Amino acid sequence: MNTSGFKVFVCIALFSACFPLQSVFAQPKPGGSEKSKIANVEKAKLGKTKNVHQCGNLYLAGQFTKEDIKTIAEKKITRVITLRTDGEVKWDQAAALKDAKMDFIKVPFRKPETLTDEVFDKIRKLLADKSKPTLFHCGSANRVGGVWLAYRVLDEGVDLKTALAEAKTVGLRTKFIEEKAIDYIKRQQKKSGKSGSKKK
Repeated sequence: MNTSGFKVFVCIALFSACFPLQSVFAQPKPGGSEKSKIANVEKAKLGKTKNVHQCGNLYLAGQFTKEDIKTIAEKKITRVITLRTDGEVKWDQAAALKDAKMDFIKVPFRKPETLTDEVFDKIRKLLADKSKPTLFHCGSANRVGGVWLAYRVLDEGVDLKTALAEAKTVGLRTKFIEEKAIDYIKRQQKKSGKSGSKKK
C-alpha cells in the first residue's frame, strides 16, 4: 500500500471509531443523575409501631407506643411530625418525646374539610429539611401516605403514577385524601408552569 492509500485507510478507520465512542460518552438523559439521589421506599420496623416504611432518613408510619420511643431514639430520629388530632392518642405523646429529647410537631387533620392547602404546605416545608432524621406518622399511615404524596411529586420530582403507588404502599387508602392530594399537586404544577414531574 502506498503512502496515500495508507493515509486514506487510517482516516476511514478513525472516522468509523468515532461513532461508538460518541455513544459511550453521550450525555445522560435529563434527571438521570438526580434519580439516583431519590431514596426508595422500603419496609422498616420501629418496635411495635404500625405500618412502618423508610425513605432515606424519613420514616413513614402509623401510631407508635410509649415503649417504642426507645427504639425510635436508637434509630437516631430527632423529630416526630404527627397528623393526628387532639384526643386520638390516649397518652401524653408530647411529654414522652420531650423527655426523649425529640422535637414534636403537630399538623393535625382528620376530616375532609381539615385537609387544607396549609397542611400540604406545612408538611412540604418540614420534609424539605432533610438534616433531621424524622418520623412522620398518623394512626395507620393512611393520612401520612396522602400528604407525603404531594411532597414526593412536587419536591422530589417523582412522577405522579409512581408516587401514588408508593403512597398506597405506605398506607394511603382513603379516597378523599387521595383526591385532595392530587388536586393540590395539579394546582401547584399549573401555578409553577409544570404539567408533569422531572424524575421517574
